[in-house]
Amino acid sequence: MITIIKNIPLINDVFNYDVILVGTSINNALGNGFQRQVKINFPVVDEINKSTNYGDIRKLGTVKVVGSTPIFCLCYINKSKRRPDINPEYLDYDSLEKCLKLINENFKGKRIASTILGLSDYEGNGNKEKIMNIIQNNSDNLDMYLYDYQQLDYEQERKDKWYAIVNNIEKLSPEEYREKKKQFHWEDKFGIYKPMPKGITEYEIKQLIKQKKGE
Repeated sequence: MITIIKNIPLINDVFNYDVILVGTSINNALGNGFQRQVKINFPVVDEINKSTNYGDIRKLGTVKVVGSTPIFCLCYINKSKRRPDINPEYLDYDSLEKCLKLINENFKGKRIASTILGLSDYEGNGNKEKIMNIIQNNSDNLDMYLYDYQQLDYEQERKDKWYAIVNNIEKLSPEEYREKKKQFHWEDKFGIYKPMPKGITEYEIKQLIKQKKGE
């Protein structure tokens, strides 16, 4: 069974499911949209992805299971770097189908959540109708939930969150503004599921961010 959930970012609901699918390329990048949100909130997924061979064409149509809670399943469904001027539609439909067949066989009866795999600019910029046909034909064993929403690149997502704070600054006390600013910087680098330490200063957050960049 397939259920469509509209206009809700999947990252907000990942703990409601057994398995989360992440569409990605063979180039080991989780740079924007849902991919990046997974990378920031669940670093082990990025570590496992980077442990695979960069650019290895043999990864196309395969999946990499990350045994965390929830389980994440990296689906290698394109081989190109995103270049809208050269290859606006760069989803490999055969690879998408192969990945879904593997998932359908290995996760029977599980609650599966995914973006509309391969649709966003960062997963392949594919044709929605073709993608939905492939998903419908290869998910009969699954209880699948597809999240249909606009994924943003990192810079736009960051700007939107920041402007949501500054555009309401007149409604905030100085202390509330400082706390929201700290929370903004914390979630930007450490995600929404890792609690910000109580009483941490903005300077301490910046030091932790520097340390993370150096890892």
